Parts: sequence; C-alpha cells; structure tokens
Amino acid sequence: MDYSPFQIFGFQHLASLLICVTVIIGFPSLYKNKSESIKVNGAKIAAGLIALHLVTQPIYDILLFNLPWQDELPLHMCDFSSIALIIFLLKDNAPKLLFHCAYFWGICGATMALLTPDLEYAFPHGEYTPFFFGHSLILLAVFYVLIVKRDRPHLADIPKVIVTTSILLVGVYIINVLMGPPANFWFLVDRPDGGSLMDYFPDPPLHLIGVIPLGIFLFYVAYLPFLISDLTSKNLQHED
Repeated sequence: MDYSPFQIFGFQHLASLLICVTVIIGFPSLYKNKSESIKVNGAKIAAGLIALHLVTQPIYDILLFNLPWQDELPLHMCDFSSIALIIFLLKDNAPKLLFHCAYFWGICGATMALLTPDLEYAFPHGEYTPFFFGHSLILLAVFYVLIVKRDRPHLADIPKVIVTTSILLVGVYIINVLMGPPANFWFLVDRPDGGSLMDYFPDPPLHLIGVIPLGIFLFYVAYLPFLISDLTSKNLQHED
C-alpha cells in the first residue's frame, strides 16, 4: 500500500493536534471536582494507558514495521517521562522530582514531538496513530497532575531538573555510542528524520552545542505560565 508523505502543519497534522489538545485537557477536566476515590481511579487509568503504550509500542514497531530493535529500548526522553509519570501517579508520596522532570521533559519534548513529528508517512500508516497517542498520553498525565492533583513545579526546581537531565544525557549518549547506529536516543547522535529546530544547528555531534542551551532555555519557557500567574497573584494581593 502506498502512503502519502507526512506534511507538517498540513490539514491532517492540524486536525490531529486539535484532537490531541481536546483529549489532553478534556480528560483531566472530567476528574477535577470529583471525590478523592474517583481522582485516584483517574490517575490509575492514565498510568495504565501510558504503561500499556510503553510496553506494546516496541513490540509492534519491530514486528509490524520492521524497525530496528536498537532504537526501541525505553531510553527516549519521552520514555523517561512516561516512567516518571507512572510512578508519580500510582505511588503515594512519590518524590516530587519525578513530576518536575516529567513536566519539563513532557512540555518540551512531547510538545515538540507533536508539533514536529518524526514521521515519514501520513495517516493511515500504522505508525501515525500510536505516535500521536503515546505523546499525547504524556501531556494528558502532566495536565492530570496539574489540574486534578493540583501539583506544580517551582522556579527553584528547574536547576534540579537540569542536573538530573544532564546526568541522564551523559548516560544516554554513552549508550548511543556503545550500541552504534541506528541507536539515536534523545537525538544525541543525529537529527530527527522530520523537520525540527535541530535543522538550524551544525551537523552532529556539534549540534549539541546548540541543543543543550536550547533545552535549558525551553525549560524556563515552560515555566512562564506559573511565573506569570504568581506575579499576577502577588500584584492583586498588593492592590488589596
């Protein structure tokens, strides 16, 4: 079967983004004012869907699409986000750092993935729906914590996330080098197949000179909604 090439910000892409945003915001909104027991069930549903996708994606990627197993290990940044969110949603008194990392990795990584998908073909190719489904689940879980559990990161948490990310980055880079092509976790050794901001940086591995500062910058951009909200609340208190 011949498939049309994926067109970034084409009608199909924009329609998919609209569906994703609706589900990402809509699911947590359903549980916002419910009882604690119902909220717990919602968290279990979100965590269960993420876990199901995390386990099944490598299987059908390898069996159905003949993708190399080397690139299917759960070592992508979105995989780390997924694992952190599963633990945070299911475990009482889970370390806050898990959600803080998942928030910044998810908002920056999963959002970028949805906006600039690493896809070669458009729907109905088999990779299309799971790609949008998996990345949307990450953001859905992030917003579930924000809206339902009413948890959030603070400015002082960003350096902790940067340090954690840097430690993991070194480890993931070493794994990429040891495994060799086509391993490209975190896109540390090559650019994504689709268009992305990495296209504006030098050829790999020198692209990391620009990618790492960009990542840190995006962390602070992702914090802007909280900063604006805090400043607005402070100004309103002063006025009172």
